[in-house]
Amino acid sequence: SFDSIIFFNETQNRDYRLQQTVRCNGYKRSDGTPAPPDYSYSYTGYQILKYLEDDKTLDAKVMNTNSIPIFRYAEVLLNLAEAKAELGTFTSTDWAATITPLRARAGITNAPYPTTADTYLQQTFFPNIGDAALLEIRRERGVELFCEGLRFADLCRWKDGPLMSLPYAGVYVPQLNTPYAMNGDGVLDVSFVTSTPTSGTIKGVAYYLIDNNLVKLTLGDHGNLIWLANTARVWDDKFYLQPIATADIVLNHSLTQNPGW
Repeated sequence: SFDSIIFFNETQNRDYRLQQTVRCNGYKRSDGTPAPPDYSYSYTGYQILKYLEDDKTLDAKVMNTNSIPIFRYAEVLLNLAEAKAELGTFTSTDWAATITPLRARAGITNAPYPTTADTYLQQTFFPNIGDAALLEIRRERGVELFCEGLRFADLCRWKDGPLMSLPYAGVYVPQLNTPYAMNGDGVLDVSFVTSTPTSGTIKGVAYYLIDNNLVKLTLGDHGNLIWLANTARVWDDKFYLQPIATADIVLNHSLTQNPGW
């Protein structure tokens, strides 16, 4: 499934975690400088903000000196909720003790215990799950722990590795060769073009080339950006297990290589 909502509208009226995760909603640097998604770094338009330092001098450097949490209390709550849901013992009381505080912290005050399964989650990601609460727990895990290095392990644990084959879907582009103010501040900052202009460019506008090879739009002349469109994304079940190093097998002859490796 793809969206047909331009980026600025897509990011409105969402919980706080979205604007804490990607540049959106008129994001500005700490010095007040507007900072829309930078398409020289973000090929999908969803530029990661989470855990990054707000320091312009680091923009062109590969450097990480900021401290980040290794294990958060939010993960503890999500682990508990998921374990109980998988065991079939998850109740509204458990919901109130785990998911409710996470959503309240993100500005969501109306999040009752779910009784109806979300059809989008089912059809797009988890067709074998009918438990409304478990679906919401998985949604919450994706939202809360986004870009914290846990998603691949989650998919392996759920035996949903084929989801890794989904395309890199980016922002919705209504029209080619048209400048847009993606930051929602009225200042034009990006134009998606069929050829890179050599003259007549607008100051401050990045020209993102849709070459219909590396990057395409889902509907040809409009639609969602598909990054690495020319790269096959195929899941192999051997990825559920990591390969055992040859040196370890040499040291311990009782070890055998994992299937497929």
